[in-house]
Amino acid sequence: MVEETRVSERSAPGARPDQDPRTTAVLILATLRDAGAHLGNLLRLARAEIRGNLRALASLVTLFGGALLLVLASLVLLLFALRDALAALIGDDALAALIVALPFLVAAAILTRLGLRRMSLRSSEG
Repeated sequence: MVEETRVSERSAPGARPDQDPRTTAVLILATLRDAGAHLGNLLRLARAEIRGNLRALASLVTLFGGALLLVLASLVLLLFALRDALAALIGDDALAALIVALPFLVAAAILTRLGLRRMSLRSSEG
């Protein structure tokens, strides 16, 4: 029959380890039982921490996504306001829209050219 004691417990308060009356098999079984209990506690703790981290990460992604959406909406409204202000100064809506869109067209052209150049370099390597 297996003795129901913990590994850390000794048979007598002042006993030395080599005077422990328990057999090696009993000590190994007690160690395995304690290790299993420790592993179970560790897995419960890890599960609780991961669950908390996932909740925090989900709320962080939601907050940053909402902030990004608001920034993009404000930039679009700013561009509309800039176009309307230029249209009021110039007197022509089409020319004001062209002036506001011109930096974006130039940036798109530069990025397209760089992308095509990079694709042609990769295709010549392989």
